[in-house]
Amino acid sequence: MYNADKEEVSVITNKELLFLVAVFIFILVQLYPKNILQKIIEDDHSNYALTMIYLKDLLKHNPNDTMLQLVYLKKKMQVRDINISIPLAKKLMHAKKEYVRDGATLLAFQANMIQYFQLKNHKKKKQLYPTIQKLFSIIYTKKLYDTNASKWYYNASFVKNNPAKYYFVKKLLKEEPKNVTLLKNAYFLALEFSDKKNAHNYLQKLLLYDTKNPKQWVMTKYYILIRYKKYHEAQLTLEKNANKALKIKKTLAQFYLMRSMYKKASKTYLQLADNVKNQKEHNFYIQKAIQALQAGNLLTRASELAHKYEMQYIKNIMMRQFILKIYLAAGKLNLADKYAKKILYQKGIL
Repeated sequence: MYNADKEEVSVITNKELLFLVAVFIFILVQLYPKNILQKIIEDDHSNYALTMIYLKDLLKHNPNDTMLQLVYLKKKMQVRDINISIPLAKKLMHAKKEYVRDGATLLAFQANMIQYFQLKNHKKKKQLYPTIQKLFSIIYTKKLYDTNASKWYYNASFVKNNPAKYYFVKKLLKEEPKNVTLLKNAYFLALEFSDKKNAHNYLQKLLLYDTKNPKQWVMTKYYILIRYKKYHEAQLTLEKNANKALKIKKTLAQFYLMRSMYKKASKTYLQLADNVKNQKEHNFYIQKAIQALQAGNLLTRASELAHKYEMQYIKNIMMRQFILKIYLAAGKLNLADKYAKKILYQKGIL
């Protein structure tokens, strides 16, 4: 123990270390079958620097081996070395072996995407974009994508490939069936590709899950049903959702008029009058409620409803003139006479 300081310390120089590594690689190359070595260097958890030494030595002995070149390309992409990866991937996309071509296509797409987002020059990005679109198209057509649907949905959106986008959004909805954003995109894509069955299903789910925008999907469903003359279903859709938004209730009143359901139209307009705070809007809906009855030739009912509101509007010139006209149209001369006297009395004339 006391002689420890007297022991000689052995130090390996850099040259000796490199020599030992070279000898070790030579032994590996000579003794290990190439396919075993390839599996070792393909391991994602292997030491990158050491792996690259193995690879370069193997490529020296097998310069035309496209399988080794593909492994080399994968390793270069691990460190995002696109300067080497892009030209090498382009070359390997013309290899004889389909496996190599497919692998190179995937890596070419990744490398070009990295380059695109690194570029600051808008013109160069614009020039590169068609290449990325073409590579993605090959990947989608040949089904080279992996199981990461979220990643490929984003990629499809980026390259504006709607068939692929629709394919991957459907995959994602199996995992997240209540995702409103995905449902919206799926619905519009289903319409684009005339997939009526799925479009209907997505719309039903949007009505259920998109609680922030109920009006949009109720009205969408309504217009579709009207287009196909499914009037009963259209009516039920509006009635079921009438209290979710004024727009829906207003459309329901208009629907009743269109279908000659005058009493229901009048009642709905009265509800609208109660729902609004603005006096001008309130007056408008009261008028519409009375006119709905008049449109159905329900003149007595129209005059009775007008009579209910006559004192409320006695100081409003436009509304009292409107009410007088309703009385006259209904032949209610006694009501018209009494209301005219009330107006004159209110003015101080009588």
